[in-house]
Amino acid sequence: MLINNSSLSRSLLLFATLVLIGISCSSSDEFTGFSYDPEGATVTTDKEIQDQHKRIIGVNDRSIWISNEFLGARMSNFYQVNDTLYRVVIEPENHPINGSPWYAFKIWSDTSRTIDLQLSYKHADHRYVPKLSTNGQQWRTIDTTNYRPDTLNGTATLSLELHQDPLWVSAQELFTNKDFKHWADSLATRSWVSLDTVGYSHDRRPVTKITINQTDSTEKHGVLIITGRLHPPEVTGGLASKFFINQLVSDSSIAAKFRQEFEIWAYPFANPDGVQRGHWRHNAAGVDLNRDWKAFNQPETQAIRDDLLSLQDDSLRKVYYGIDFHSTNENIFYPIKKNISTFPEDFTYGWIDSLKTKFPNYPIEVEPFDTSSPITKNWIYHTFGADAVTYEINDAANRDSLQTVTKKSAHIIMQQLLKAKQKAERVE
Repeated sequence: MLINNSSLSRSLLLFATLVLIGISCSSSDEFTGFSYDPEGATVTTDKEIQDQHKRIIGVNDRSIWISNEFLGARMSNFYQVNDTLYRVVIEPENHPINGSPWYAFKIWSDTSRTIDLQLSYKHADHRYVPKLSTNGQQWRTIDTTNYRPDTLNGTATLSLELHQDPLWVSAQELFTNKDFKHWADSLATRSWVSLDTVGYSHDRRPVTKITINQTDSTEKHGVLIITGRLHPPEVTGGLASKFFINQLVSDSSIAAKFRQEFEIWAYPFANPDGVQRGHWRHNAAGVDLNRDWKAFNQPETQAIRDDLLSLQDDSLRKVYYGIDFHSTNENIFYPIKKNISTFPEDFTYGWIDSLKTKFPNYPIEVEPFDTSSPITKNWIYHTFGADAVTYEINDAANRDSLQTVTKKSAHIIMQQLLKAKQKAERVE
């Protein structure tokens, strides 16, 4: 076909215009946060925070006392409203911030009495059903007859029996650095489990890696990446990662076989400062660590990234999957969209189908996302081409059911990853 110079010039001009439009659109579509994120969530440079004032406060002629003088606590103020009503004020580390208002404090009275205690928040509404403890170790959910949430005002009122011995009140059971270290040390009694410090947080706390490995170092093997507790209040996600890893190190035949074919690189306590400080969402620099997997401004994400990058050009290790454990108000998977090619292909969806078959009455939601957001699972995909998922556990999950389902999830994952590896080796 003959094309004259005028037609060619117009065609070239049209092509150039379309290219410029494409470039303009792609730059203007920069990810700025999910619908539930506050403005500026993906700006991960250090932000000013409000340090919590650690203290004991006494009211009612100093006969009722409250304290936040322990690790993981969050209590900003306490005062008496009237003869029977008292109020605790809870403020975040900084704001704007996602609505995960963590609280934890001890309260006691010089004489035994019953009081009404209102939980009142700044910059958020009440979310977590209170957990109670007499020793900070064993916890129970408050009886529904003693708990009155006010969705209109975003508060909650608790009826509490107080005595001279402190009553612990917390959004979730406490699982602090000390608890994590005790658990991790127990895993490391096995010769094929190692603990390493891959870096340090803002407050110079170690960012710990758990490596589980019984593979032949001279043979090709797979790698499973696990991250968790990027957000301090998300205790059910933290418990799920603990139960999951416990299965990977168990004496079961499937776990023993899995460890011969796969290494596990786990960072299940990625925000130690946020947990110890009793933060709602952020690290010690006031940043959401699960929005820092592109800029890598924070030492915690930098440390995990730098450690994982050693896998990139390793001819004997291949990343097969990544799981990032979180918590929200339901059980929900956030997989990568099916139209995006991953390795193994659509692995998460197979896990979900198997889990639903095993637990048909267990509520599970699925919401696929693209890979544009600067979060953990997307960095794993972009770096290794591997499938990955954000796995959220219900805040109010029954702990026994949580353990049962998580143990089965680990079993399914091990089975399906072994099959995926066999299939990949046949193709090779």
